[in-house]
Amino acid sequence: MTGAWTLRAPCSGQDGFAPNQDACGSATDIKNLCGPQLPTCGPCPFRAECIATIKPSQVKFDGIAGGRLWCNGEVIDALDDVSDDELAEPKLRPSCGTEAGAKSHSRNDERICPSCRQATREIEARRQAEKPKRQEQLQLDFAGTT
Repeated sequence: MTGAWTLRAPCSGQDGFAPNQDACGSATDIKNLCGPQLPTCGPCPFRAECIATIKPSQVKFDGIAGGRLWCNGEVIDALDDVSDDELAEPKLRPSCGTEAGAKSHSRNDERICPSCRQATREIEARRQAEKPKRQEQLQLDFAGTT
């Protein structure tokens, strides 16, 4: 997994979310090897980002991603509170990872991909840092005093 969110995810630094390819040959093997780790995804706020990063259906993933247990890119088990919205993999464009890419997602009424979301955060932080600090100036009127 890539992205700053992966360091804050409940699974960060844990093993057992993707089996060794030599150790599994069937959905039953994957359930036995990875199934006990599935509850770790319960409180995770990054399930949609996990799916968008791993792209389990595209790469025929085996293991746990986004609160679901996958075998050959198909969901074979899932937590009770998963949402189909988390499965919608955002459309990736050549402009992704830029402010223009984020605007393109919004214009097309799409979920913003993780790289565009990160680019937007970085741009906003840079804009905030570059804003000139408003300095109050005290003006004294000496003309009216004698």
